[in-house]
Amino acid sequence: MLPALMFAGGCKFAPQPAQRTLEPQIIPEQYSSVSNQLKTLSLPNQWWHVFKSPELNKLVETAFTNNLDMAVAAARLRQAHERVIISGAAGSFQLSGSGGASLEKSGNTRGDIRVENTRESYSTGLNAAYEVDIWGRISSSERASELVYEATEQQLNATALTISGSIARSWLQLKSVMQEMTLVRGQITTSRQALELLKVRQRAALSAAVDVYQQESQVAALERLLPPLEELHDDLNHQLKFLLGIPASCSLPVDLKCEPLPVVKKLPECGMPADLIVNRPDIQTAWLNLQAQEWTVVSRKAERLPALTLSGSLSFEDQEISDVLKSWYANLAAGLIGPVLDGGRRAAQVRLAEAQSDENFVYYTESVLQAIREVEQALSRDRNRRNYLNAIDNEISYNQKTLEESFNRYRKGLMEYLNVLTALAAKQGAERRQHSAHTQLILNRIDLYQALAGRLVLGGAKHE
Repeated sequence: MLPALMFAGGCKFAPQPAQRTLEPQIIPEQYSSVSNQLKTLSLPNQWWHVFKSPELNKLVETAFTNNLDMAVAAARLRQAHERVIISGAAGSFQLSGSGGASLEKSGNTRGDIRVENTRESYSTGLNAAYEVDIWGRISSSERASELVYEATEQQLNATALTISGSIARSWLQLKSVMQEMTLVRGQITTSRQALELLKVRQRAALSAAVDVYQQESQVAALERLLPPLEELHDDLNHQLKFLLGIPASCSLPVDLKCEPLPVVKKLPECGMPADLIVNRPDIQTAWLNLQAQEWTVVSRKAERLPALTLSGSLSFEDQEISDVLKSWYANLAAGLIGPVLDGGRRAAQVRLAEAQSDENFVYYTESVLQAIREVEQALSRDRNRRNYLNAIDNEISYNQKTLEESFNRYRKGLMEYLNVLTALAAKQGAERRQHSAHTQLILNRIDLYQALAGRLVLGGAKHE
Protein backbone atom coordinates (compact mmCIF):
# COMPACT_ATOMS: atom_id res chain seq x y z
CA MET A 1 0.00 0.00 0.00
CA LEU A 2 2.80 2.42 0.95
CA PRO A 3 4.58 2.16 -2.42
CA ALA A 4 1.32 2.99 -4.17
CA LEU A 5 0.77 5.99 -1.95
CA MET A 6 4.33 7.18 -2.51
CA PHE A 7 3.84 6.83 -6.25
CA ALA A 8 0.67 8.87 -5.98
CA GLY A 9 2.68 11.47 -4.10
CA GLY A 10 4.68 12.09 -7.25
CA CYS A 11 1.53 13.20 -9.03
CA LYS A 12 0.19 16.69 -8.36
CA PHE A 13 -3.24 17.98 -9.20
CA ALA A 14 -2.73 21.59 -8.15
CA PRO A 15 -4.60 24.18 -10.21
CA GLN A 16 -2.67 27.04 -11.78
CA PRO A 17 -3.16 30.60 -10.49
CA ALA A 18 -5.33 33.07 -12.34
CA GLN A 19 -3.61 35.18 -15.00
CA ARG A 20 -4.74 38.80 -15.01
CA THR A 21 -4.03 41.38 -17.68
CA LEU A 22 -4.56 45.11 -17.86
CA GLU A 23 -7.24 46.60 -20.05
CA PRO A 24 -5.80 47.71 -23.42
CA GLN A 25 -6.76 51.34 -22.85
CA ILE A 26 -4.65 51.50 -19.69
CA ILE A 27 -1.37 51.59 -21.64
CA PRO A 28 -1.27 54.02 -24.60
CA GLU A 29 0.93 53.27 -27.60
CA GLN A 30 3.04 56.40 -27.08
CA TYR A 31 3.34 59.48 -24.90
CA SER A 32 1.24 62.41 -25.97
CA SER A 33 3.85 65.01 -24.95
CA VAL A 34 6.84 63.62 -26.87
CA SER A 35 8.03 65.54 -29.91
CA ASN A 36 9.96 63.62 -32.54
CA GLN A 37 11.84 66.79 -33.45
CA LEU A 38 13.68 66.97 -30.13
CA LYS A 39 17.13 65.47 -29.74
CA THR A 40 17.35 62.85 -27.01
CA LEU A 41 20.02 61.27 -24.86
CA SER A 42 20.32 57.72 -23.57
CA LEU A 43 19.60 57.46 -19.85
CA PRO A 44 22.10 55.29 -17.92
CA ASN A 45 21.01 52.90 -15.16
CA GLN A 46 22.57 55.28 -12.66
CA TRP A 47 20.56 58.16 -14.08
CA TRP A 48 22.14 60.90 -11.92
CA HIS A 49 25.36 60.46 -13.91
CA VAL A 50 23.80 62.56 -16.67
CA PHE A 51 24.67 65.62 -14.56
CA LYS A 52 28.36 64.61 -14.61
CA SER A 53 28.79 65.89 -11.05
CA PRO A 54 31.32 64.15 -8.77
CA GLU A 55 29.55 65.84 -5.83
CA LEU A 56 26.21 64.25 -6.66
CA ASN A 57 27.78 60.86 -7.41
CA LYS A 58 29.46 60.82 -4.01
CA LEU A 59 26.29 61.87 -2.19
CA VAL A 60 24.18 59.15 -3.83
CA GLU A 61 26.86 56.54 -3.15
CA THR A 62 26.94 57.56 0.52
CA ALA A 63 23.14 57.45 0.76
CA PHE A 64 23.03 53.91 -0.65
CA THR A 65 25.38 52.87 2.14
CA ASN A 66 24.04 54.84 5.11
CA ASN A 67 20.41 55.78 4.42
CA LEU A 68 18.05 54.32 7.01
CA ASP A 69 15.25 53.56 4.53
CA MET A 70 17.75 51.51 2.55
CA ALA A 71 18.68 49.65 5.72
CA VAL A 72 15.00 48.88 6.41
CA ALA A 73 14.44 47.69 2.82
CA ALA A 74 17.53 45.48 3.01
CA ALA A 75 16.36 43.98 6.33
CA ARG A 76 12.97 43.21 4.78
CA LEU A 77 14.74 41.48 1.89
CA ARG A 78 16.62 39.26 4.34
CA GLN A 79 13.34 38.47 6.09
CA ALA A 80 11.74 37.50 2.78
CA HIS A 81 14.68 35.22 2.01
CA GLU A 82 14.25 33.37 5.30
CA ARG A 83 10.51 33.02 4.67
CA VAL A 84 11.31 31.27 1.40
CA ILE A 85 13.43 28.76 3.33
CA ILE A 86 10.68 28.28 5.92
CA SER A 87 8.03 27.70 3.27
CA GLY A 88 10.22 25.25 1.38
CA ALA A 89 11.00 23.31 4.54
CA ALA A 90 7.33 22.29 4.84
CA GLY A 91 7.72 20.09 1.76
CA SER A 92 11.00 18.53 2.86
CA PHE A 93 11.63 15.15 4.48
CA GLN A 94 11.46 15.68 8.26
CA LEU A 95 13.74 13.59 10.46
CA SER A 96 14.10 13.87 14.22
CA GLY A 97 16.06 11.89 16.76
CA SER A 98 15.36 10.99 20.36
CA GLY A 99 17.18 9.38 23.22
CA GLY A 100 16.39 8.59 26.79
CA ALA A 101 17.45 6.80 29.94
CA SER A 102 15.36 5.67 32.89
CA LEU A 103 15.97 4.18 36.30
CA GLU A 104 13.26 2.27 38.12
CA LYS A 105 13.45 1.15 41.72
CA SER A 106 11.00 -1.07 43.56
CA GLY A 107 11.02 -2.79 46.91
CA ASN A 108 8.96 -4.90 49.31
CA THR A 109 9.32 -6.20 52.85
CA ARG A 110 8.98 -9.81 53.85
CA GLY A 111 9.11 -10.05 57.55
CA ASP A 112 12.27 -8.43 58.68
CA ILE A 113 13.82 -8.59 55.20
CA ARG A 114 13.50 -5.71 52.75
CA VAL A 115 14.14 -6.46 49.09
CA GLU A 116 14.91 -3.72 46.56
CA ASN A 117 15.03 -4.11 42.76
CA THR A 118 16.70 -1.71 40.34
CA ARG A 119 16.04 -1.65 36.58
CA GLU A 120 17.86 0.54 34.07
CA SER A 121 16.56 1.20 30.57
CA TYR A 122 18.17 3.01 27.63
CA SER A 123 16.50 3.96 24.35
CA THR A 124 17.17 5.86 21.19
CA GLY A 125 15.33 6.27 17.92
CA LEU A 126 14.61 8.13 14.71
CA ASN A 127 11.26 9.53 13.57
CA ALA A 128 10.57 10.49 9.97
CA ALA A 129 7.61 12.28 8.40
CA TYR A 130 6.76 13.53 4.94
CA GLU A 131 3.63 15.21 3.63
CA VAL A 132 2.79 14.20 0.08
CA ASP A 133 1.95 17.44 -1.72
CA ILE A 134 -0.79 15.98 -3.92
CA TRP A 135 -2.81 19.18 -4.27
CA GLY A 136 0.15 21.54 -4.44
CA ARG A 137 -0.52 23.29 -1.12
CA ILE A 138 3.12 23.30 -0.06
CA SER A 139 4.58 24.09 -3.48
CA SER A 140 2.06 26.91 -4.00
CA SER A 141 2.92 28.42 -0.64
CA GLU A 142 6.63 28.14 -1.43
CA ARG A 143 6.12 29.77 -4.84
CA ALA A 144 4.20 32.61 -3.18
CA SER A 145 7.12 33.16 -0.78
CA GLU A 146 9.59 33.19 -3.68
CA LEU A 147 7.54 35.82 -5.48
CA VAL A 148 7.29 37.90 -2.31
CA TYR A 149 11.08 37.73 -2.09
CA GLU A 150 11.39 38.93 -5.70
CA ALA A 151 8.88 41.70 -4.97
CA THR A 152 10.88 42.74 -1.89
CA GLU A 153 14.05 42.80 -3.99
CA GLN A 154 12.31 45.10 -6.47
CA GLN A 155 11.11 47.22 -3.55
CA LEU A 156 14.74 47.63 -2.48
CA ASN A 157 15.47 48.99 -5.96
CA ALA A 158 12.40 51.22 -5.78
CA THR A 159 13.64 52.57 -2.45
CA ALA A 160 17.09 53.20 -3.94
CA LEU A 161 15.46 54.99 -6.88
CA THR A 162 13.41 57.18 -4.56
CA ILE A 163 16.43 58.00 -2.41
CA SER A 164 18.57 58.86 -5.43
CA GLY A 165 15.85 61.28 -6.55
CA SER A 166 15.57 62.84 -3.10
CA ILE A 167 19.34 63.25 -2.89
CA ALA A 168 19.48 64.84 -6.34
CA ARG A 169 16.67 67.28 -5.52
CA SER A 170 18.19 68.29 -2.20
CA TRP A 171 21.63 68.69 -3.81
CA LEU A 172 20.21 70.82 -6.62
CA GLN A 173 18.10 72.98 -4.30
CA LEU A 174 21.08 73.54 -2.01
CA LYS A 175 23.26 74.51 -4.97
CA SER A 176 20.45 76.74 -6.24
CA VAL A 177 20.16 78.57 -2.92
CA MET A 178 23.92 79.09 -2.82
CA GLN A 179 23.80 80.50 -6.35
CA GLU A 180 20.79 82.68 -5.55
CA MET A 181 22.55 84.10 -2.50
CA THR A 182 25.49 84.98 -4.76
CA LEU A 183 23.08 86.58 -7.23
CA VAL A 184 21.38 88.67 -4.53
CA ARG A 185 24.71 89.77 -3.08
CA GLY A 186 25.76 90.87 -6.57
CA GLN A 187 22.54 92.85 -6.93
CA ILE A 188 23.15 94.46 -3.55
CA THR A 189 26.63 95.46 -4.68
CA THR A 190 25.22 96.96 -7.87
CA SER A 191 22.53 98.85 -5.95
CA ARG A 192 25.05 100.17 -3.42
CA GLN A 193 27.26 101.43 -6.25
CA ALA A 194 24.25 103.26 -7.64
CA LEU A 195 23.59 104.63 -4.15
CA GLU A 196 27.13 105.97 -3.83
CA LEU A 197 26.80 107.59 -7.24
CA LEU A 198 23.56 109.26 -6.15
CA LYS A 199 25.18 110.55 -3.00
CA VAL A 200 27.97 112.10 -5.08
CA ARG A 201 25.42 113.69 -7.39
CA GLN A 202 23.43 114.93 -4.37
CA ARG A 203 26.50 116.67 -2.96
CA ALA A 204 26.94 118.27 -6.35
CA ALA A 205 23.28 119.32 -6.27
CA LEU A 206 22.56 117.09 -9.29
CA SER A 207 20.26 114.67 -7.45
CA ALA A 208 17.49 115.15 -4.94
CA ALA A 209 17.48 113.64 -1.45
CA VAL A 210 14.40 111.61 -2.34
CA ASP A 211 16.43 109.82 -5.01
CA VAL A 212 18.93 108.76 -2.37
CA TYR A 213 16.18 107.59 -0.02
CA GLN A 214 14.56 105.56 -2.79
CA GLN A 215 17.85 103.86 -3.62
CA GLU A 216 18.54 103.15 0.06
CA SER A 217 15.08 101.57 0.26
CA GLN A 218 15.97 99.40 -2.75
CA VAL A 219 19.20 98.25 -1.06
CA ALA A 220 17.32 97.40 2.14
CA ALA A 221 14.72 95.45 0.13
CA LEU A 222 17.49 93.34 -1.39
CA GLU A 223 19.24 92.80 1.94
CA ARG A 224 16.07 91.44 3.49
CA LEU A 225 16.14 88.60 0.94
CA LEU A 226 19.31 87.10 2.41
CA PRO A 227 18.14 85.85 5.87
CA PRO A 228 15.33 83.64 4.42
CA LEU A 229 17.80 82.26 1.88
CA GLU A 230 20.32 81.50 4.63
CA GLU A 231 17.59 79.77 6.63
CA LEU A 232 16.59 77.70 3.59
CA HIS A 233 20.25 76.85 3.03
CA ASP A 234 20.55 75.49 6.57
CA ASP A 235 17.28 73.54 6.26
CA LEU A 236 18.35 71.91 2.99
CA ASN A 237 21.76 71.15 4.47
CA HIS A 238 20.13 69.35 7.41
CA GLN A 239 17.71 67.56 5.08
CA LEU A 240 20.56 66.31 2.92
CA LYS A 241 22.43 65.03 5.97
CA PHE A 242 19.32 63.18 7.14
CA LEU A 243 18.99 61.48 3.75
CA LEU A 244 22.67 60.52 4.00
CA GLY A 245 22.10 58.98 7.43
CA ILE A 246 24.54 61.28 9.23
CA PRO A 247 23.93 63.61 12.22
CA ALA A 248 23.14 67.25 11.55
CA SER A 249 26.26 68.26 13.51
CA CYS A 250 28.56 66.39 11.09
CA SER A 251 29.90 67.71 7.83
CA LEU A 252 28.77 66.55 4.41
CA PRO A 253 31.05 63.97 2.76
CA VAL A 254 31.77 66.51 0.00
CA ASP A 255 32.31 70.27 -0.03
CA LEU A 256 29.59 71.75 -2.20
CA LYS A 257 30.91 74.49 -4.45
CA CYS A 258 28.97 77.58 -5.42
CA GLU A 259 28.95 77.15 -9.17
CA PRO A 260 26.45 77.55 -12.02
CA LEU A 261 23.63 75.04 -12.13
CA PRO A 262 23.88 72.22 -14.66
CA VAL A 263 22.52 72.90 -18.13
CA VAL A 264 19.89 70.46 -19.42
CA LYS A 265 19.12 70.45 -23.11
CA LYS A 266 18.34 67.03 -24.56
CA LEU A 267 15.40 65.05 -23.27
CA PRO A 268 16.03 61.42 -22.30
CA GLU A 269 14.85 58.64 -24.56
CA CYS A 270 11.35 57.94 -23.30
CA GLY A 271 10.60 54.77 -25.24
CA MET A 272 7.06 53.41 -25.12
CA PRO A 273 4.71 53.53 -22.11
CA ALA A 274 4.72 49.72 -22.10
CA ASP A 275 8.46 49.83 -21.33
CA LEU A 276 7.64 51.17 -17.87
CA ILE A 277 6.06 47.86 -16.89
CA VAL A 278 9.38 46.10 -17.38
CA ASN A 279 11.70 48.89 -16.21
CA ARG A 280 10.01 50.46 -13.19
CA PRO A 281 10.80 48.61 -9.94
CA ASP A 282 7.65 49.89 -8.24
CA ILE A 283 5.49 48.41 -11.01
CA GLN A 284 7.43 45.16 -10.83
CA THR A 285 6.87 45.12 -7.06
CA ALA A 286 3.12 45.48 -7.51
CA TRP A 287 3.04 42.80 -10.22
CA LEU A 288 5.07 40.28 -8.20
CA ASN A 289 2.93 40.89 -5.12
CA LEU A 290 -0.13 40.19 -7.26
CA GLN A 291 1.36 36.94 -8.55
CA ALA A 292 2.35 35.91 -5.03
CA GLN A 293 -1.20 36.45 -3.83
CA GLU A 294 -2.60 34.39 -6.72
CA TRP A 295 -0.41 31.48 -5.61
CA THR A 296 -1.64 32.03 -2.06
CA VAL A 297 -5.20 31.56 -3.36
CA VAL A 298 -4.13 28.19 -4.84
CA SER A 299 -2.59 27.20 -1.51
CA ARG A 300 -5.72 28.20 0.43
CA LYS A 301 -7.89 26.10 -1.89
CA ALA A 302 -5.60 23.12 -1.41
CA GLU A 303 -5.98 23.41 2.38
CA ARG A 304 -9.62 22.40 1.98
CA LEU A 305 -8.58 18.99 0.54
CA PRO A 306 -7.30 15.93 2.45
CA ALA A 307 -3.59 15.81 3.27
CA LEU A 308 -1.58 12.60 2.89
CA THR A 309 1.22 12.09 5.41
CA LEU A 310 3.80 9.31 5.44
CA SER A 311 5.60 8.56 8.68
CA GLY A 312 8.06 6.05 10.02
CA SER A 313 10.04 5.36 13.16
CA LEU A 314 12.96 3.20 14.21
CA SER A 315 13.51 2.62 17.93
CA PHE A 316 16.19 0.88 19.98
CA GLU A 317 15.87 -0.07 23.64
CA ASP A 318 17.77 -2.26 26.11
CA GLN A 319 18.63 -2.47 29.77
CA GLU A 320 22.33 -2.18 28.98
CA ILE A 321 23.58 0.90 27.20
CA SER A 322 26.19 -1.16 25.35
CA ASP A 323 23.46 -3.38 23.88
CA VAL A 324 20.93 -0.67 23.09
CA LEU A 325 21.36 -1.08 19.30
CA LYS A 326 20.77 -4.83 19.42
CA SER A 327 17.09 -4.57 20.26
CA TRP A 328 15.02 -2.59 17.79
CA TYR A 329 11.64 -2.21 16.17
CA ALA A 330 10.39 -0.20 13.21
CA ASN A 331 7.06 1.28 12.23
CA LEU A 332 5.75 2.62 8.90
CA ALA A 333 2.41 4.39 8.53
CA ALA A 334 0.38 6.50 6.15
CA GLY A 335 -2.36 8.89 7.22
CA LEU A 336 -5.04 10.79 5.36
CA ILE A 337 -6.44 13.81 7.17
CA GLY A 338 -9.10 16.09 5.79
CA PRO A 339 -11.47 18.74 7.17
CA VAL A 340 -15.02 17.72 7.98
CA LEU A 341 -16.45 20.61 9.96
CA ASP A 342 -14.53 23.83 10.52
CA GLY A 343 -17.29 26.40 10.78
CA GLY A 344 -16.53 27.69 7.28
CA ARG A 345 -13.02 28.84 8.25
CA ARG A 346 -11.18 27.39 5.23
CA ALA A 347 -13.79 28.62 2.75
CA ALA A 348 -13.54 32.09 4.28
CA GLN A 349 -9.73 31.94 3.98
CA VAL A 350 -10.10 31.25 0.25
CA ARG A 351 -12.47 34.18 -0.21
CA LEU A 352 -10.17 36.40 1.86
CA ALA A 353 -7.17 35.45 -0.30
CA GLU A 354 -9.18 36.14 -3.46
CA ALA A 355 -10.26 39.55 -2.16
CA GLN A 356 -6.62 40.37 -1.32
CA SER A 357 -5.69 39.35 -4.86
CA ASP A 358 -8.33 41.73 -6.23
CA GLU A 359 -6.84 44.48 -4.08
CA ASN A 360 -3.32 43.76 -5.35
CA PHE A 361 -4.57 43.92 -8.94
CA VAL A 362 -6.00 47.36 -8.26
CA TYR A 363 -2.64 48.43 -6.78
CA TYR A 364 -0.87 47.07 -9.85
CA THR A 365 -3.19 48.95 -12.21
CA GLU A 366 -2.77 52.10 -10.15
CA SER A 367 1.04 51.83 -10.21
CA VAL A 368 1.00 51.58 -14.03
CA LEU A 369 -1.31 54.58 -14.39
CA GLN A 370 0.77 56.53 -11.89
CA ALA A 371 4.00 55.80 -13.74
CA ILE A 372 2.54 56.90 -17.10
CA ARG A 373 1.10 60.03 -15.48
CA GLU A 374 4.48 60.92 -13.98
CA VAL A 375 6.21 60.71 -17.36
CA GLU A 376 3.46 62.60 -19.19
CA GLN A 377 3.40 65.29 -16.49
CA ALA A 378 7.16 65.71 -16.50
CA LEU A 379 7.25 65.98 -20.30
CA SER A 380 4.46 68.57 -20.31
CA ARG A 381 6.12 70.59 -17.56
CA ASP A 382 9.45 70.47 -19.36
CA ARG A 383 7.92 72.05 -22.44
CA ASN A 384 6.01 74.71 -20.48
CA ARG A 385 8.93 75.60 -18.22
CA ARG A 386 11.25 75.96 -21.20
CA ASN A 387 8.77 78.37 -22.78
CA TYR A 388 8.53 80.24 -19.48
CA LEU A 389 12.32 80.45 -19.21
CA ASN A 390 12.59 81.75 -22.79
CA ALA A 391 10.02 84.43 -22.00
CA ILE A 392 12.03 85.52 -18.95
CA ASP A 393 15.18 85.69 -21.09
CA ASN A 394 13.35 88.06 -23.42
CA GLU A 395 12.07 90.06 -20.46
CA ILE A 396 15.59 90.52 -19.09
CA SER A 397 16.81 91.64 -22.49
CA TYR A 398 14.14 94.35 -22.64
CA ASN A 399 14.74 95.25 -18.97
CA GLN A 400 18.42 95.85 -19.73
CA LYS A 401 17.57 98.14 -22.64
CA THR A 402 15.02 99.99 -20.53
CA LEU A 403 17.53 100.45 -17.72
CA GLU A 404 20.23 101.79 -20.02
CA GLU A 405 17.86 104.21 -21.74
CA SER A 406 16.35 105.38 -18.45
CA PHE A 407 19.77 106.03 -16.93
CA ASN A 408 20.90 108.00 -20.00
CA ARG A 409 17.79 110.15 -19.92
CA TYR A 410 18.19 110.65 -16.15
CA ARG A 411 21.79 111.87 -16.59
CA LYS A 412 20.52 114.38 -19.17
CA GLY A 413 17.85 115.58 -16.77
CA LEU A 414 15.03 114.31 -18.97
CA MET A 415 13.68 111.75 -16.46
CA GLU A 416 13.34 111.33 -12.72
CA TYR A 417 15.45 108.76 -10.91
CA LEU A 418 12.33 106.83 -9.93
CA ASN A 419 12.15 105.55 -13.50
CA VAL A 420 15.73 104.34 -13.28
CA LEU A 421 15.02 102.67 -9.95
CA THR A 422 11.92 100.99 -11.36
CA ALA A 423 13.84 99.67 -14.35
CA LEU A 424 16.67 98.41 -12.10
CA ALA A 425 14.24 96.67 -9.73
CA ALA A 426 12.43 95.10 -12.70
CA LYS A 427 15.68 93.74 -14.14
CA GLN A 428 16.90 92.36 -10.81
CA GLY A 429 13.52 90.75 -10.11
CA ALA A 430 13.55 89.12 -13.56
CA GLU A 431 17.06 87.79 -12.91
CA ARG A 432 15.88 86.13 -9.72
CA ARG A 433 12.85 84.68 -11.51
CA GLN A 434 15.16 83.42 -14.24
CA HIS A 435 17.27 81.62 -11.65
CA SER A 436 14.18 80.14 -10.01
CA ALA A 437 12.78 79.03 -13.38
CA HIS A 438 16.08 77.36 -14.28
CA THR A 439 16.03 75.52 -10.95
CA GLN A 440 12.45 74.36 -11.50
CA LEU A 441 13.35 73.15 -14.99
CA ILE A 442 16.16 70.98 -13.63
CA LEU A 443 14.03 69.71 -10.74
CA ASN A 444 11.38 68.63 -13.23
CA ARG A 445 14.07 66.96 -15.32
CA ILE A 446 15.08 64.98 -12.22
CA ASP A 447 11.44 63.89 -11.90
CA LEU A 448 11.50 62.75 -15.54
CA TYR A 449 14.78 60.87 -15.13
CA GLN A 450 13.44 59.13 -12.03
CA ALA A 451 10.12 58.30 -13.72
CA LEU A 452 11.92 56.64 -16.64
CA ALA A 453 14.68 54.95 -14.66
CA GLY A 454 14.72 51.20 -14.16
CA ARG A 455 16.66 48.84 -11.94
CA LEU A 456 19.66 50.59 -10.39
CA VAL A 457 23.14 49.22 -10.15
CA LEU A 458 23.74 49.67 -6.43
CA GLY A 459 27.42 48.83 -6.63
CA GLY A 460 29.09 47.98 -3.35
CA ALA A 461 26.42 49.25 -1.00
CA LYS A 462 26.42 47.22 2.17
CA HIS A 463 22.64 46.84 2.03
CA GLU A 464 22.78 44.88 -1.23
